Amino acid sequence: MGNSAFMLQAMAAKFITLALYGALGTTAAGATASTELTGGSPAYARKPLTWSTPTTAIPSVSSATAAVFDVGSGNTVQTFMTFDASTAGNFINSAAITSQAFASQGTYSVTPTNNQS
Repeated sequence: MGNSAFMLQAMAAKFITLALYGALGTTAAGATASTELTGGSPAYARKPLTWSTPTTAIPSVSSATAAVFDVGSGNTVQTFMTFDASTAGNFINSAAITSQAFASQGTYSVTPTNNQS
């Protein structure tokens, strides 16, 4: 059984009320949180996410403004995650992103998209 456009939009709308902060992980994406980055100068920190209103089409899509993370040397970024708090909090979900190793301090930019289909 498929979901209606109304149901998909409702699920997308709920998601964006929960997925308030973006984070980067060093291990593969999955059903539990990846190992989150730490360290660096400037220090790594989760970034607040500002989501667009979900579309009324199938799939219902919402995207967030780009989040730019500081990444310390020696880290390899593999996963983007969402949480409901700037520290600790509840893990919402994760997705694999283009892996990048950092031999020196740098930045990694992510523009998240949520598709409910």
